Amino acid sequence: MERVLRSQSDYKQTMLRNQLTSLLLYEAITTTRAKAKALLPFANRFLTRTKVGGLNAQKLAHQLLLDKNAVKKLFEDILPRFSPEDSNYLRSISAGFRSGDSAEMAVVALLKSAKPVVAPKTPATKEAKTKAKK
Repeated sequence: MERVLRSQSDYKQTMLRNQLTSLLLYEAITTTRAKAKALLPFANRFLTRTKVGGLNAQKLAHQLLLDKNAVKKLFEDILPRFSPEDSNYLRSISAGFRSGDSAEMAVVALLKSAKPVVAPKTPATKEAKTKAKK
């Protein structure tokens, strides 16, 4: 069952395709928690279908991805990292809250990434200093 993002289906499909393209190009993206939850099954299904290789996988990649560089990186760099038995390709890490509207944020990254992914640090709350008694 697909998650409801309170948007029209055309916009939702385009948003998921755009996030998948960015994820493959940069190997990690920061987005809201709701969009991350919608992206994970979509991206896992896509990577499972394209992992087989062949002409059908390339056609599917060209249909869904919005950038030719993402297709090239997918087949040359990303898919060779995963063995044929792998099934889960992504992880979602909580990244705190956005400063403008306090939306819950998440970092979505490839599991076998070339670069290590660390969630951004949240600013620590400042404690009031107690004055010394004289």
